[in-house]
Amino acid sequence: MYTKLFMLCTDLISNRPMDKSKQANASEGEDGVDLISNLPDHVLQLILSGIPSTEEVIRTSVLSTRWRHLWTSIPSIDIDYTRGLDPDKELESNGFKEFVYWVLLNKTLDLDSFRLWCADYYNMSTIRRWIHAAVVRKVKLLDLMFSPIDEPEDLEIPHCLVTCSCLEVLKLYLLGYHRLCLPKIPGFPALRVLELNDVVLSDIYRRKGDLVKYFLESCPLLEDLSLLNCCTPSGSLVIASPKLKNLRIEKQEMIPDPEVDDMLDCLGLEISCPNLELLKLVGPVSFSFSFRNLNSLKKSMIHCTDFSLESFCDVFDEISNVEYLSISGCFVGQCYWPEKDEPVSLPNLKTLEITVDDPYGVYMLIPFPKCFPDLESLHLIFVKHVYGLNKWHLQEAEKINILARCLKKVEFREFDDEKPILVVARALLEHGNELEEMVFSWGDEAKFHEMSLETMNQVSNFRKVSSTVKLRFVINPSQADL
Repeated sequence: MYTKLFMLCTDLISNRPMDKSKQANASEGEDGVDLISNLPDHVLQLILSGIPSTEEVIRTSVLSTRWRHLWTSIPSIDIDYTRGLDPDKELESNGFKEFVYWVLLNKTLDLDSFRLWCADYYNMSTIRRWIHAAVVRKVKLLDLMFSPIDEPEDLEIPHCLVTCSCLEVLKLYLLGYHRLCLPKIPGFPALRVLELNDVVLSDIYRRKGDLVKYFLESCPLLEDLSLLNCCTPSGSLVIASPKLKNLRIEKQEMIPDPEVDDMLDCLGLEISCPNLELLKLVGPVSFSFSFRNLNSLKKSMIHCTDFSLESFCDVFDEISNVEYLSISGCFVGQCYWPEKDEPVSLPNLKTLEITVDDPYGVYMLIPFPKCFPDLESLHLIFVKHVYGLNKWHLQEAEKINILARCLKKVEFREFDDEKPILVVARALLEHGNELEEMVFSWGDEAKFHEMSLETMNQVSNFRKVSSTVKLRFVINPSQADL
């Protein structure tokens, strides 16, 4: 793909006449006038801005001479190697490199965004030149995915990127778990958003090697930090920032790379951010936790695994002002035992979302919402194969009423026509006075087409105490993040 696209680019550079077979038929009026090409420049630029990839934007150059150089006025670049894989990878790799250089050469305007995903086909000197070209054009958002073939472990961030006064958003996805090395200079004066994927959070140039600590101290305007599948070889991670508003830390349950297994575990996570408004922790983030100064926290999603029970027993006390809380049933089951614990106090909590993924969560679920007398909305999400549902004594009307008092939404994800789920659905429909929506999300498209109509008829015949409840039957809906 990229070899052919680069050949088209060279035709455009040399201003050779375009082959009529390459030109698309534009929309024409009755008098033969090209209506789209006659639109003002700013309208055409708006149209091109809606096309997600630079590759497709450049293809519009063959429509007519009116469109030939119009793409150069779009202040964004989005090039992804995976969109143009070719059986001859060596030839395609060279074509991709020439194509990227050609695009950067012809983009003379300042860049609002530059997204470049180039996998592991290029050395660091090539990638540095691409980064420098983006910095020269005062890039505001830089999204890079790469793994240089000549530097297997430590990657030094280019000096020009660290000192870029226009960069506001930086997203780095380093294939293969590399360690970032930052120059010993103050940097990122305008950076507001930082996202690191598959990065070893250690900088060998600095004392204790704490990469996150350096970023937080060096970036005076940083408000949004995301650490996705990152390693913490030092054993602990401290996130202390007076300005940080959004923090997201996620890890996969299993990372298939035996060479970095010894770096995966984070033994301790400390968070002290007085202005933090959103916190999302998913997966085996850390073994122990310490939360302090989270008085501004409004939304929190805590779906941690492999943690010490003692480290999370007081978690509710540290997020006491939260208004939206999403937790797993496992978290409820391990951290809250009403027979011996003090009542949970979240006086501002309005919306509680519980993902039922564990039998302990099932057992503890019914009395748990009783802890929040001002709760306005309860969402239950049942994942596939929740063992123990058949032991959930839903015939106990008093407990069901406690659960359904604030219940607004129920979602059954990866639904597969399980009978225990239908028993739960029937009980909640019969007692959910405030229930607004019940969603059955099928994970298997074939089974959806085969069985959903029968299930739909069955559920529709259940008695519903709420006159406004809506039933939805869907295939793998997208699950929005917090």
